[in-house]
Amino acid sequence: MRSHIRFISILFIIAFSVNGYSQESITIVYGAHYKPFAWGENNIAYGVQKDFVEAVLGGKMGIKVKHEAYPWKRCQRMVREGSVDGFFTVATPERAEYTMSSAPFYETHFVMHTGKLNPNVARLKTVRSLEELERLHNINHIYMLGSGWHENALKNMKNITKNVDASTIPIMLKRQRADVYIEQAEMFRYQAKEKGVLEDILTLNEFTMKDLGWRIFIGNKSKHQSLIPKVNAMLETLRASGELEKMKLEIFKNNNIE
Repeated sequence: MRSHIRFISILFIIAFSVNGYSQESITIVYGAHYKPFAWGENNIAYGVQKDFVEAVLGGKMGIKVKHEAYPWKRCQRMVREGSVDGFFTVATPERAEYTMSSAPFYETHFVMHTGKLNPNVARLKTVRSLEELERLHNINHIYMLGSGWHENALKNMKNITKNVDASTIPIMLKRQRADVYIEQAEMFRYQAKEKGVLEDILTLNEFTMKDLGWRIFIGNKSKHQSLIPKVNAMLETLRASGELEKMKLEIFKNNNIE
């Protein structure tokens, strides 16, 4: 009898916990200039990252999520200060200081991109790692302002250009205003196509510079950090059943990513 009562009590606690989260919203912010993975109009978020969070937290877990988009450096500051609950990105040592992260929702491969007419193409083709790239002299790197992964990975590089809007980087590579951009192939080639310069760009995808898992991060000042183990449990269930991979294919397709 006691065990029966205990079982019912546990079910009640779980139901109350899930219902509590479903009634109270959590605010996740995304970069406004990282199309098609994240972008915004009038601070409203769109893209792959938002769709993934909504599908898992909203669709599978019944959590109300507010999705907002801002310049990426502002997003990170807002999470650190606690004015919003979290963001969706990749892990860096700095972000670990003020957030708790989930397991990856999906992974992408960071590879090098350059202009086809760049005189350094032959040199770049010899590169097999970030360490080898670092040893190449007189190479101008470019990445989006506020990208924590790039700031950490390329901290020893000598010549760096930081761009506010990542979507213009393909044009800068075409015009040889930069030599190399390390970025996930799907996003970069989407942007190059959107700008009409895909045929002028060379993607060096024979060797991956880094495989990165994209995660949700909840700030230390948010009262929703206890969600992370629940999100991880849901991701594991979806991954084991194969549904997470199907979700990725559908979300990528809906965002015109080939």
